[in-house]
Amino acid sequence: MDNFDEQSSRHNTPERSISDDLEGITKDCSHNTLYEKLQSVANIGTWAVDLENSEISWSSQTKAIHEVPSNYVPSLETAISFYKEGYDRNEITRIVSHAIKTGEPWNATLQLVTAKGNSVWIETHGMVEMRNGKCVRLFGTFQNVDNSVKLRLELEHEKREAQRASRQRGMLLSRISHELKTPLNGITGMLQAIKFEARDGIRQKKADLALHSADRLLSLINDVLDYTAIINGELTLKYSDFCIRSLVEDIVDAHKSTCKDKGIRLFAALSFDDLTYIHGDAARISQVITHLLSNAVKFTDTGFVSIHVSLKQRSGNHVLLVSVEDSGVGMGESELTNMFRPFENDRLNASEDLNGNGLGLSIINQLVERMNGELDVRSTPGKGSCFDVTLPVEVADAEVEQDNAVSISSDLLGLPLNILVVDDNDINRLVLGSMLEKYGYVPDEAENGEVAVQRAREKQYDLVFMDYAMPLLDGVGATHVILQEQLLGRNGAIIAVTANTSEDDKTICLNAGMLDFLAKPITGKDVAQQLKNMLLKKSTIA
Repeated sequence: MDNFDEQSSRHNTPERSISDDLEGITKDCSHNTLYEKLQSVANIGTWAVDLENSEISWSSQTKAIHEVPSNYVPSLETAISFYKEGYDRNEITRIVSHAIKTGEPWNATLQLVTAKGNSVWIETHGMVEMRNGKCVRLFGTFQNVDNSVKLRLELEHEKREAQRASRQRGMLLSRISHELKTPLNGITGMLQAIKFEARDGIRQKKADLALHSADRLLSLINDVLDYTAIINGELTLKYSDFCIRSLVEDIVDAHKSTCKDKGIRLFAALSFDDLTYIHGDAARISQVITHLLSNAVKFTDTGFVSIHVSLKQRSGNHVLLVSVEDSGVGMGESELTNMFRPFENDRLNASEDLNGNGLGLSIINQLVERMNGELDVRSTPGKGSCFDVTLPVEVADAEVEQDNAVSISSDLLGLPLNILVVDDNDINRLVLGSMLEKYGYVPDEAENGEVAVQRAREKQYDLVFMDYAMPLLDGVGATHVILQEQLLGRNGAIIAVTANTSEDDKTICLNAGMLDFLAKPITGKDVAQQLKNMLLKKSTIA
């Protein structure tokens, strides 16, 4: 029995070992399969480098992250070549070399380019196996973190943008608080002085200084509104057909008196005929040209200022070319570099009064960009500057404007109308007056809202063309007073005439009681239509 038991024991032992081995193999296969699945779910692969045998191995998930075939055999050189050329490849090379020398582990987030050319952010963790002070093996994990890194980078970008916007708003508020003081001091100081001034000539001079300060204050407010609209993405362009020659001539005429007072020559060359119409945002194009010409006049004390405007064809498309040149103070390289940045375009060799609020050129540059144009500048200190603007435009058919002209019968034109034109710009009043005189009506004029109210108290008007932005009392304020005191004739109307063409401006004017809204530069057709509307009302009353 003892012998049998001993023999049985000897025979049974190998059978149990084989069973155990089979079970172990099955468990190992199951564990490997589960391990591979877990790597796939977590998007984490493993890798190992045997430095003694110069062999490198990647798990299936590591190969999937690299977007290589399952039978791909990597080497240390090819593994590193997947990292994005430049910083990432140099950094992983440095990290591996340092680890081999020191035995220190690492953790790095870098970018690689897969076999299919896709850029992917990965996070690699590595450890080192040292033997007798020598590195014999590297191993670690390899994880695709593309989504999380891109999200983090996007959040960081948004944070930086928010911080930049916050800094700009802070600078804007700081600059405004500083800039407001000068014109406000000028206005209040001169008005106080006028109260006690009996000499007509001195009183007139002080009133002019107060009006100049008010103009500067208005310019600051308009720049702040435009700049705020631009940084908030709220600036919209209003396209229409308009006469480009008329627009530029009005701008040039508005600067003639200033150039005459300063003793500088003003040259203007317009390379197109009187009936050239283009399709674009007239108000913004006018704003760009006006600012560049005003700047040239402001920074020039001797010599000349010139403006050349032309239409050219490039690659089958029309472009409007505007060149404004002066012989003024000029700018150096450092000033040219910063001139289009908000709050940083001050000219070092100009007085504070000349420098302005630091927003103008930044606004003009962004307006040109919004109109898909280009703005270039050349300048030499002490020898002047030249600004060149290129704007893509469409040439409109001038015949359409003529064909669609408003016809007014002679019977209607025989009706009397009292008309008032209100605008702080002499040229604008002259232009609008000439359009009305064509139909036999000579309007009265007012240079600001206060004068307009006084005129309306003295005479009952049927039609008032009211500028929006004016010193002392603007168009909205004047409209409120005229309507509240019922100073208009029966069915009388106030028509807004303004370069401020946003929907908010239009809403403000209409809410104030203005009947309609005309955007500068206005056309003869616009004026004729308003004239006809009023004559038709007048005829029904008669």
